[in-house]
Amino acid sequence: MTRNILLPKNDVVFKLLFGDQRNGDLLIDFLKAVISLPEDDYSEIAVVDPHLIRKHPDKKLGILDLKIRTKSGKIVHVEIQLLDFPQIRERIVFYDAGLITDQIDAGEEYGSIKRVITILITDYVLIPEGSRYHNRFTLYDPESTMEFTDLIEIHTLELPKLPETADNYLWHWLRFLRAESKEDLDMVAQASPKLQKTVVKLLELSEDEEARMIYEAEVKAARDERARMRGAFEKGMLQGKTEGKTEGKIEGKIEGKTEGRVESKLEIAQKLLKKKMPIEDILEITGLSRDDIETKLPQ
Repeated sequence: MTRNILLPKNDVVFKLLFGDQRNGDLLIDFLKAVISLPEDDYSEIAVVDPHLIRKHPDKKLGILDLKIRTKSGKIVHVEIQLLDFPQIRERIVFYDAGLITDQIDAGEEYGSIKRVITILITDYVLIPEGSRYHNRFTLYDPESTMEFTDLIEIHTLELPKLPETADNYLWHWLRFLRAESKEDLDMVAQASPKLQKTVVKLLELSEDEEARMIYEAEVKAARDERARMRGAFEKGMLQGKTEGKTEGKIEGKIEGKTEGRVESKLEIAQKLLKKKMPIEDILEITGLSRDDIETKLPQ
């Protein structure tokens, strides 16, 4: 019996597909659709640290980003975010800065620094200021539009902004990542032989017991973590409410809630933000609104 397909936009599935050196030609085809590199750079593509996915649910969550090195030493970092992640722009810059500084040892020249390219794929609108689903950011002068350097280059791919009809080859790859059914995949497979091969690989992966175990373990771990945080939050709220009554610290009301409870929620939200929890999970756990977090927490 054919099972439901594993969603290709899931970071675990993406890593299983493109972190496998045997699928290097598919990874190269995807990279070519996003970034412009000399053709020779693709002749030797290496996935760095390809074994980061855990296989057992009792292990800590692994790093699911994809780190790639080209023939000339350029570093390509691919990341997928399904939920709105707080301070994602700052985190990407911080991470890329680390990939730059890690290249320099004592006594080495700055000229040995290789280009670091990030491809950030989001299943939410990351840049509301524009309608383009693919943006490329570098260091440049906005007045003269001259580029200072491309040593750090960030590409953003926003799946919700994808138009209904194809406008270039990248569109077909993003439609593959958005696929949720066999019918979606059948349409994508018609775009090119590489995409057809990728669809076949995904269908094989969807029938693979070990791959499904890894996928389901990660989904369960994420669900359990949200439940654990929600339970800790509710326990803390109950304890805070009891202590507030005992010590007389809960006074007044804000929008029908006690002031003490609002402060407690905000404090917990602040801690979760520092732990890099996606903002959608924080809203679900605390019951706060996005406006509460944006306006009542220090930025």
